[in-house]
Order: sequence, then structure tokens, then C-alpha cells
Amino acid sequence: MQVELAQLEYMLPRLTRMWTHLERYKAGIGMRGPGETQLETDRRLINHRIKLLKERLRDVERSREIQRQARQGAFKASLVGYTNAGKSSILRALSASEVHVEDRLFATLDPLTREVVIDDTHVLVTDTVGFIRKLPHHLVASFRATLEEVTEADLLLHVIDASAEHWQEHKQVVDQVLFELGANERPVLLVFNKADLLDDEQLHALHELVSDRVTDAVFVSATAEDGLEPLRRALVSASREGRPVAEVEMSVADGRLLAELHRDGEVLAQRTENDRLILRARVDDALIGRLRHGGAEVRVAERTADKRRPRPASNGGPPEHDEPQW
Repeated sequence: MQVELAQLEYMLPRLTRMWTHLERYKAGIGMRGPGETQLETDRRLINHRIKLLKERLRDVERSREIQRQARQGAFKASLVGYTNAGKSSILRALSASEVHVEDRLFATLDPLTREVVIDDTHVLVTDTVGFIRKLPHHLVASFRATLEEVTEADLLLHVIDASAEHWQEHKQVVDQVLFELGANERPVLLVFNKADLLDDEQLHALHELVSDRVTDAVFVSATAEDGLEPLRRALVSASREGRPVAEVEMSVADGRLLAELHRDGEVLAQRTENDRLILRARVDDALIGRLRHGGAEVRVAERTADKRRPRPASNGGPPEHDEPQW
């Protein structure tokens, strides 16, 4: 639907030139020529189809909003990046599940979410449509139903093809689209994929170039054995930083609070002492506030400072393109 909508919105203002071959035919006085009649018919049909597709996409958005609410308590990471950077390959390797992977533009059009379990940490990772240079505004709008997953993520995994000659240019393109989507304030981790395609000298030079500018970057390979370990460690670190472990104590009879904790948090252990239920769980600040308001006692372990905590995507303004941005 999103592709068809983008095609129709691209075609609509260009219809006039498609029927110039009929202009030489003239109708009688006060009559319209066949070119003009066909043009109006096509324009009406396309406008009707565009309206129908937009209504269906709004239904899709509402359905996905319900799905996101069901995943509210989980730590969510979204894979973003230039098209063909290897996002789907990373998701397949992380989740050990079937994910469509193809070496072509826009192989992924609909968002695909998989649960990734690393030690005792659960992360929901979503694959999204790839970006391209000079992505038209109407195309961004058409893919909004897909890309809205990006704005809800706790962490953006910006996948970059380390073997691409113009990877810095590709990074700028992605930064610009994230700004247009309003996702430029989300925490970002740069993931340099396909590191196995570089020789030692090239990889060392890339390490030095990147480390001089940022600390929140990892170098991985979706195809090499243990090639995603740096990314796995970064996901665990980011998840634990945003959702610290807390000890929650409540009455065993308080089923409502217990259900809320299981729904919006990640329960690691629980035990009963007399008439009190004591649980260890990963919870965010919003859930902590609701639990305390409901009468539960919440004791949060001291948060550890993380020097590799991912930074926001930008400083709040549109990316500049005069030089590589970091």
C-alpha cells in the first residue's frame, strides 16, 4: 500500500504529459478533446485511489498502535540505516529466526519485530525500511506507517555499511530523514556492519576515524561467527541503563499491581514472605511512579554510570551537509 501510494502521488502531477499525443485531436465547438477527457478521468480515479489507500494506512497505524501498547514495558530498539546496509541480516542473526534478506533496494518495506534474548535481558528489535539519498518528501510521508516504529524506540541502531565507499554520505542521509520524522532526539548507537569485508589496515583506519569523534559505535559482522557480540553487549548495557533492577514489595492480594508489573516490566524473580510478595524486576521510571502511587514499596538499585550511553541523534536541528556529521 505504501509503495502504491508513493507511486500514485508521484504520477498525479505528471499526468498532463502522458496524454500529449491526443492533443492533435480536436472535438466540435464546445466539446472536449479525447486527451482532456482521459486526463480528467485518470485524475479522478487516482485521487479516489489515493484517498482509499490513506484510509487503509490509517487503519494500519491504529492496529500497530495497539501492538505497541502491548509491548509498552519492553526495551525496544529499531534498526535504521541506508538501504542495503545489512539491517535484516543483523536481525536474523540476533534473533536466530527467519527474516527475509535480499541484496536489493527496499527489500524490507513493513516493520518486522523479533524478541532478542541476551543472558537475562529481553530486547524487542525492529527492522525498518532502508533510506536512500534525496528521498522525496511524499515518499517519507507514504512510509510513515512503517517508520513510526522509529519514533517509539528506546534506542536507534544506525546500521552503516563499513565497506561502502560513501558511508559518511549515507550516514548524513539517514540523519536527515530521522530529523524529518522527529526522531532526531532518540538515543543512537552507530553499528558499522560488514566489518569482515575490510582488511586489517582498512579496519584499523576506520576504527581511528570513528573513535576520534564518537564513543557510541560498534563494529560487527552479521555473517561472521560471534560477529555480533559487540552489539549484543551494547544492547544489554543500554537496556539495563534505561530499566534498572528494582525490588518491589506489595500485598499478595494486590492482583492489579502485580499484573501491571508483569505487563510493563520484566520480572526476574519473586518470592512470598508472610502476606507480602517480593519481586525483582527491571522497571522504568514511569512504572516505578505508578507502582509507588498504587501502594507498593520500590527500592531501586543505584544506577551505574555508563560512558558508552548512546547519545541523541542530533542536537535538535537539521543535520548540516557541508562536512561529515558525528
